[in-house]
Amino acid sequence: MSKLFKRIISVVLCISVVISAFIFIDFPGTAAASDGTDIPLIYVQGSGMPLFVKDENGEEQEVYPVKIPDGFVEKTVKENIGIFAKAVLTQKWEEFGNALGDALSEIYSTISLDEHGKTQNGVYLRWTWNKEKLNGKKSHGKYPTQRFTFNYDWRLDPYENAEIMHQYIEDVREVTGADKVALSGRCLGSCVTMAYMEKYNAEYISDYILYASALDGATQCSRCFAGNMYIDPDGVDRFMYDIQLSEDDVTNQLIQSFVTVFNKTYGLDITCAAINNVLKKNYLEFMPQALMNSYGTFPGYWSMVNDRDYERAKDTVFHGEDVKEKYADLISIIDNYHYNVQVKSNELLKKFAEEGVNVANITKYGYQTYPVTTEADMITDNICSVYDASKGATTATLMQGFDDNYIEKAKLDGTYKYISPDLQIDASTCLFPEKTWFVKNIIHKTFPKAVNRLIDAIVNNGSDFTVFSDPELPQYMLYDKDANEITPLVTENMNCDSRYHVTFFEAFKKMWKCIFELIKRKFQPSNPAPEV
Repeated sequence: MSKLFKRIISVVLCISVVISAFIFIDFPGTAAASDGTDIPLIYVQGSGMPLFVKDENGEEQEVYPVKIPDGFVEKTVKENIGIFAKAVLTQKWEEFGNALGDALSEIYSTISLDEHGKTQNGVYLRWTWNKEKLNGKKSHGKYPTQRFTFNYDWRLDPYENAEIMHQYIEDVREVTGADKVALSGRCLGSCVTMAYMEKYNAEYISDYILYASALDGATQCSRCFAGNMYIDPDGVDRFMYDIQLSEDDVTNQLIQSFVTVFNKTYGLDITCAAINNVLKKNYLEFMPQALMNSYGTFPGYWSMVNDRDYERAKDTVFHGEDVKEKYADLISIIDNYHYNVQVKSNELLKKFAEEGVNVANITKYGYQTYPVTTEADMITDNICSVYDASKGATTATLMQGFDDNYIEKAKLDGTYKYISPDLQIDASTCLFPEKTWFVKNIIHKTFPKAVNRLIDAIVNNGSDFTVFSDPELPQYMLYDKDANEITPLVTENMNCDSRYHVTFFEAFKKMWKCIFELIKRKFQPSNPAPEV
């Protein structure tokens, strides 16, 4: 019982830390050659900028990314094993939920917001800017693509950050002498930039690029907040091939192959069924308090809950009339953003495009989402579904492309030109089919600078530049991590997701090969160091 409880606590805490400190954080790729843009480009990052407080001695302490203290899991298990055992026996999980919430509160209490959605405990974002120090000069006739990067406190209301960004944009315009600037929002940055566009209109915006956008929601936020979670066995199996659980490659391959063998012999089905049974019946008894003590007070994260899950998510997190009353101001803040920005975003984007703004979209794909949904085989970049990020693309499944009937119909309808070479995406149903690009093989958390070439082209060529304008920058592209470049996606290079197609016999063979290799390492004497 103690071991089981320890695993559950470990999983919950690890998911919490991973979601906050890994999933949405911006990780830059290796620098790539880029000419830059003719006009200033304001690049608005995703979530995850470090947060700080001053201790009693005035020393700065980093409080985000959060860290699980040494021995914390063991201490939590020891103090609450009885509560967990009682919940398992009675199937009443409310007391366990309170204990879990208290445990998360110990980790997140410093950075949590109050019931009005405002920061507390003196937490601050270190990043700021000084207009006099902004470099308004071009380099070799261009503005470097990410010179004007705007950071913000990602916990806060996107409208609040949009007000700060408004001043930043005004300062960039002043120091560069540019009448208009281009604007690009990545992940949560798309929510902040869209809040700006809604509030201040697009008078001084020439180009607007959504990049790996969470404007229409991020799957993990939506499913977790709404309590619409399901641990998918096949999804868990595939997911193991996207993560590195050990620094040792052989050990990592052993874990991957073992999970595949376990899944193919229905072991994962039994394990996941037990977890899903608790999630289905008892979610409201233990997760609302846990969410309120971690991410539930962050309007920034609420902006990434999609409209399909939004009202259910509010009922889940703010569970009970007394909770709704206490957090009335916070609910008003997130409602204001949701119904004035996310819900109206298609309407707003069409309006801006009609007014002359060069609206474009760059969507990443080629990865499975975290396996906490019944749709674990959807096409995603690991966090945002292609459907949401691209604003409407039709997708096949991760394991199977469009069938012959779909392809034949597309040919008859004249939309075949919008279908990806790997037959996974149909861009004809996007909000802007001819202005939406897809780059395969880039996971959500990374933004390799190789993509700057595409961003530059979109900004420098204006509204007439489409997915059909440049054969080197077509609608579907592939990112080559080793070469750090993007190239057209073609039949010869499209099968980079073969890692998901592992048979039982392939996994079984690999598992035993890894076991024998590890045994060999253990008993094979290492060569003594040479004498000096």
